[in-house]
Amino acid sequence: MPSAGDAVGRLAFLLLVLIGLATPRDAGARDFDFYVLSLSWSPSWCAENDRDGSTAQCDGRRPYTFIAHGLWPQYERGWPEYCPSGEPERVPQALARTLYDIIPSAGLAGHEWRKHGSCSGLSQRVYFETLRPAYRKV
Repeated sequence: MPSAGDAVGRLAFLLLVLIGLATPRDAGARDFDFYVLSLSWSPSWCAENDRDGSTAQCDGRRPYTFIAHGLWPQYERGWPEYCPSGEPERVPQALARTLYDIIPSAGLAGHEWRKHGSCSGLSQRVYFETLRPAYRKV
């Protein structure tokens, strides 16, 4: 019989697949069809990857449920990634700290920015400011 964690994990996957957000028509936005809001269920990830609680995500000080991996620009088929950008590759610590309630580490925020956010045509600040209200809608 599937556990509650398995059911929540499947729900997170469905949310990843089904949630499409309107592409911003900002003058700097790149050409893509929609965003996918990418979320993962933290308790399942911690149970499989960090049982000792050695990471901020799993150490219990912040009780994560869904964590945000980002808004991923998508085409109807495929997606852009690692796009050239005038923004720095690293997300500044001051910006990353404002996200710790939904993204557990500066490392994850930086990875998601480089791989996906850089393709949005938005600045880092605007990209993460766009992510937060999308996360709240779930």
